Amino acid sequence: MEQLGIEPKLLIAQLVNFAIIVFVLQKLLYKPILDMINKRKKEIAEGVSLTEKMRVEEEKFKEKQEKAMAKAREDAMGIIEEAKKQAKEVEKELVADAHTQAAAIITRAKEEAAEVHKTAQAALRKEAVELATMMARRLLTSIMSAKEQHAYIAKRVKDLESWANRV
Repeated sequence: MEQLGIEPKLLIAQLVNFAIIVFVLQKLLYKPILDMINKRKKEIAEGVSLTEKMRVEEEKFKEKQEKAMAKAREDAMGIIEEAKKQAKEVEKELVADAHTQAAAIITRAKEEAAEVHKTAQAALRKEAVELATMMARRLLTSIMSAKEQHAYIAKRVKDLESWANRV
């Protein structure tokens, strides 16, 4: 090998140095980076899962609301029909009274449905703000210092609150 210009001792020393560098890089650099990437993937998957869960809950709420409105309409229509039957048998005073009752029931049903809708929207907004805050906190801890995080999060929470108040 010396005829080719290769010194065995130097070659062995370079191989040992290369093995040491590979070992050090594997332990100190590659593994922590891969662990961090896997952790981020897991957090992102959890966020997507929570978003999907919230979407499903919103769809369930919409279905429930539609059923409540349909039932309220059916109830209101039943009361109106009953009032019409009685109106044929009773004097004009009773007809006016039946219509007033039907209108009150419809109004109350609409108010109740609107109140349920407002309550659910407020809860959904609150959950969305909490989820956004949690996700931002998780992501920002690995990128910014604590002081930068607090300033950024405070600004975003104010933005979200102002957005929530507008909607």
